[in-house]
Amino acid sequence: MPKVKMYTNNEVAEICGCSIPTVVGYAQKNDINFVGNGRRKIFIWFDEDIERFKSRNTKRGRPRKV
Repeated sequence: MPKVKMYTNNEVAEICGCSIPTVVGYAQKNDINFVGNGRRKIFIWFDEDIERFKSRNTKRGRPRKV
């Protein structure tokens, strides 16, 4: 079985150059695996999750109607 690298919120924030609350908010809304419940939740990030996080829409505000 190949070894898979797992990351914590702090590591992901450092890799992507953003704040920890941004990382946690994304994780809560986008099905990132976690351990624990409530406020003691620890998100477990994999390489695929980090790539999805990096490619997210970072524009502020609501998108225009088309």
